[in-house]
Amino acid sequence: MTGKLSATTYVVLGLVSIRPMTGYDLAAYAERSIGNFFPLTRSHIYSELGRLGGLGLLEATEIAQENAPAKRVYEITPDGSDELRHWLEDAALKEERSRSLFLVRIFFGDRASPELLAALLDEFESAARARRDRLAAIADKLADRPASVFRRSTAMFGLRREQASLDWVAEVRPMLLAASAAGARTPCPAS
Repeated sequence: MTGKLSATTYVVLGLVSIRPMTGYDLAAYAERSIGNFFPLTRSHIYSELGRLGGLGLLEATEIAQENAPAKRVYEITPDGSDELRHWLEDAALKEERSRSLFLVRIFFGDRASPELLAALLDEFESAARARRDRLAAIADKLADRPASVFRRSTAMFGLRREQASLDWVAEVRPMLLAASAAGARTPCPAS
């Protein structure tokens, strides 16, 4: 079966391999952890839990609750552990490309007012600073947990990426705002 499932399916399987969780707990954990670099929606998570259960890679246990519907706790099966291990060992990584409407707006910044450009840079900088600070807190929290070295390393990657974004804004802001204020209209080359 290795390679026949989507990356999202394997990511959900991997998250459940960390510890048994309900779908709700899994969505919250995914948001705090891999959501920084591989966002998942609740609907993705719940559909993948059903798919993985149907394939015998997860099993669900119903737990009765007082004054609430029963909850399902998902746990990886031995076959699920084998499948995850095979995928991690065998999956070739494809070049990742991301889309950024922010960078599209910067690319066409010569067509925007200086005020709009400044506001766009301010918003980007503020969001990057908030993400950096959140990731720094996660990395600090995991620093004293040797068993979390792998999860901490992904937080540290995100932290460095956000710091690079902040450094970039500090470097290009004066150039962009000066060009915008001067009314620079640069013809776009064909390439």
